[in-house]
Amino acid sequence: MAIPKEDDATPVHPIPSSVIIMNESTPLISHDQYLASGPLHTDTRFHLSSCITLSSDEEIKEKEISGLSLILLSSLLLTGVYVFVKSLSTTFPSAEIVFARSLTQLPLGLLGCLIFKVNPLGKKGVRKWIFFRAVASAVALSLLFYSLSKLPLIDATVIFFLGPIFKVMIASIILNESFSVLDGFYSICCFLGLVWISKPSFLFNQITFIRFDEQEEEYQKSFAIACALAASLMSAMAYITVKKVGQGTHVMVHVVYFGLVASLLNLPILVLQLQEFVVPKYDWHELGSLLMTGVLAFLGQYFLNQGLKIAPVGPVTLLRTSDVIFAFIFGVAFFKEIPEFYTVVGSLLVVGMTTAMSIHRWHRQELRTAAIKRRRSKDKLARHQQAQQQQHQAQHQQQAQQEHQAY
Repeated sequence: MAIPKEDDATPVHPIPSSVIIMNESTPLISHDQYLASGPLHTDTRFHLSSCITLSSDEEIKEKEISGLSLILLSSLLLTGVYVFVKSLSTTFPSAEIVFARSLTQLPLGLLGCLIFKVNPLGKKGVRKWIFFRAVASAVALSLLFYSLSKLPLIDATVIFFLGPIFKVMIASIILNESFSVLDGFYSICCFLGLVWISKPSFLFNQITFIRFDEQEEEYQKSFAIACALAASLMSAMAYITVKKVGQGTHVMVHVVYFGLVASLLNLPILVLQLQEFVVPKYDWHELGSLLMTGVLAFLGQYFLNQGLKIAPVGPVTLLRTSDVIFAFIFGVAFFKEIPEFYTVVGSLLVVGMTTAMSIHRWHRQELRTAAIKRRRSKDKLARHQQAQQQQHQAQHQQQAQQEHQAY
């Protein structure tokens, strides 16, 4: 499986984010006339096959498969981080786990910057946005790790999966992006799924006959659900900053900023004893597991970044569901967490609606991109024809002058 080099000029496919990468150097050949005539994406109907279709070119297809494999491997590694977090949470507070992960990632990020010859501070014009992205990501991770310590693995993962819904909502408010009626429908369905997963006692006590022996336990569950929701919201805020940061910032710069900010954010929690610090034993189970949360997260983030550069957007959207699938498998295998009927239904609803929204918005973006390309191709073709016409007129005038002089 080939990992793309950092100095590759242009990815095969644009990174599926709010930033659209377009090739402006298309030569004026017959392909422009094809675009100008308008057959590309003139059929506005959505076809599911477009989400799973790979390139017909064997070389590009091989790169796409490599990209999808990297994304799948990244999903496996990051879910493995959640398993370590949940296992460690019986001994260590969530803030200490985040602190250990960030302290592990920080030197790895600095080493990566040294290897790739990248300034760890990033470009001057976007440093404040990189910092803001790191703060949002660090807060999101801290909240997510707390929820993982209190909730079943599948519950916390699916609630965190609501990030795309929040991203669309925030983008419509801050960036004035469109929010259609269909987006609203998907959002409502997702929050209905959230209700089924969280099972609030005032709605489900009579139906499921689930009762907490102590009110404190119910409060902790509700607070953990709120933390998972807040983590999803903060991850969406971090994603929105891609508009400001752009695609030019190296992934190792983000790792360095995140490691530093997350460390500084969680250190006061431990120093002020808001969560009690536990000295880890020098063995694999404790110290080794704490280190592995950082190593696996570092590798997962790197593979994800590399995979997104060459994987086709449609299959990537569908492959995102692997996070939930791995969470379900690991939850059952390692923690004997058998999800209830309502949890399964709610999870399917959330995953299905967020995936449908992502595919719907990707399809709309494809139509807009194709329309822009057709319009630019028409303009370029018109300029080319005008230049040819002027050239013909100049040649005709020159020929007429030569004939007149000869006469």
